[in-house]
Amino acid sequence: MKRVFYPIGLLVLLLLVMPLTQAGNISSPTTIQYGKETPGIRPLGVVKLNTKDADGVHIAGISALAWDQDEELLYGVTDHGLLHHLHPLFDNEKLIAVDLVATYKLHNKHGKPLKGKQRDSEGAFVINADNGIQGDSELVISFEKVPQITRYTPQGKVIEPYTLPPILTHVKNYRTANQMLEAVTRHPEKGVLTIAQRPMKGRKNQRLYALNGESWEYHMEKHKGNGLTAMEALPDGRILFMERAWHSLLSPLIVTLKEGRFTPEGKLELSIIVTLNSSKGWALDNFEGLTRHRDQRFFMVSDDNNSLLQRTLLFYFEL
Repeated sequence: MKRVFYPIGLLVLLLLVMPLTQAGNISSPTTIQYGKETPGIRPLGVVKLNTKDADGVHIAGISALAWDQDEELLYGVTDHGLLHHLHPLFDNEKLIAVDLVATYKLHNKHGKPLKGKQRDSEGAFVINADNGIQGDSELVISFEKVPQITRYTPQGKVIEPYTLPPILTHVKNYRTANQMLEAVTRHPEKGVLTIAQRPMKGRKNQRLYALNGESWEYHMEKHKGNGLTAMEALPDGRILFMERAWHSLLSPLIVTLKEGRFTPEGKLELSIIVTLNSSKGWALDNFEGLTRHRDQRFFMVSDDNNSLLQRTLLFYFEL
C-alpha cells in the first residue's frame, strides 16, 4: 500500500478550521409570556436553546446575532469567543426550532484561539450577506474588555481589524471593562457604526460613533440600570436600537426598541417603537443580540450568563 504523508503545517491548518461540532437540533419548545396585546410588535415564536450540544460544545452566552441571507444562516457570537452557525426552522412563518450547523472558535491575527478578556465578543453584522453570491460572507465583530472591531471569515479566522477613533481605542475612556463596544452595524451612508453600552467615562450622554470619528448624541431612556445592548442598520437608512434596563431582583426588566434616523441637519432623531416591561406581563430575559431577518421581521436573543437561573431564548417577531 502506498503511504501518503501530509505536511504537519497542513494538518494543523485543517484542525484549526474544522468545526467543533456537527449539525443537530439544539432547541426545545418553550413558552414566553407575552404582555397584553402590545402595539408595535407581533410575536412570531420563541425557542429555548440548549446549554450544550450533543458534542458538549457550549451554546451559552450568545451576545450577538447576524443573519446571512445568502447562506440562510443565523450567526450567534458568544462572550466566550465561539461563533455558532445556526439554521432556524419555521412552520407557517413562525419559529419552531433551531439546528446547530457548526461551531468555530474565533482566532487572533496569529491564528490562535482567543483567550481570556480578548474573547468577549458583543456585536456583529455580516458583509455580503444578501448579494446573491454564496461563499463570500465576512463577519464584523465588536469586543469588550479589549475594545476592537475585526473582520472575520465565517470560520473564525481574522481578515483585518478596523482602525478605531482615538476615543474608542483607550480602555481608560470607558466606564468599566464590561461596558465597551457593545454593538456594531453598517449603515448604507455612514459606514460602520459602533456604540458602547453606557456613556463614556466622564460624559453624561451616550454617543453613536462612525469609524471616521464622526459622532451623534444618543438619548437613553431614563430607566435605572439601563444600557444599550444591540443595534441593526436597515437598508433604508433607519437604525433599530435595543436598550435593556435591569437593576435588581425587585425591579422590572425593561427592553426598549427604538428607531433612529439621521436628519438633514446632521442629528440622530430617535423614537420609541415598543417598550416591553416584565411588570406588564412580559416574561423577559437578558436580551442582548438583535438582527434583521427579512422585511420587518427580526431575531432577538438572550444571554444566559452561564447561569442556571437564566435561559438562552431566541425570540422571533415582526415590527
